Amino acid sequence: MLRKNIKGFNKNVFNEIGNVWPILVAGDRVNGFNGMTVSWGGLGVLWGKNVGFVFVRKSRHTYKFTEASDSFTLSFLSDEYKDIKSFFGSKSGRDVNKFEEANLHPTLDLDYNGYYVEEASYVLKMKKLYSIDIPYEKLPDNIKNTYYPNGDMHTMYVCEITQYLEKEE
Repeated sequence: MLRKNIKGFNKNVFNEIGNVWPILVAGDRVNGFNGMTVSWGGLGVLWGKNVGFVFVRKSRHTYKFTEASDSFTLSFLSDEYKDIKSFFGSKSGRDVNKFEEANLHPTLDLDYNGYYVEEASYVLKMKKLYSIDIPYEKLPDNIKNTYYPNGDMHTMYVCEITQYLEKEE
């Protein structure tokens, strides 16, 4: 992976988050790690920093790793991995080693002490700046009924993009 300047990022954010589905990988080599597909979030500028924000449900196995970590990665894989990304979003790391099952390779970044997916086309390294639990009681009824019928809420993580890596051609 080559380090790139985030200012050169020229992807369609709506497509990359909503359709490409990055794999969020959180955790470290000491306490373990897990990955999950995310499809809600965005990229932008906040507090004078280049940021990304993503949402993780508290019921997800990856939640404990995002909570315990100061940072995590978003690994964007090409469309040829669509079934694998769907698998990462539908299976729990409590029950199966998703990386092993999907034949993906978690790569340890020693400078970062975290992991990203080796097969990714590009990776965003993210440092947590802020998190907040989405308040169920403040949501409109149609959103509660559609996305939270069982009250399984998300936590939103706002993170500084600390590094942008791109696969070598």
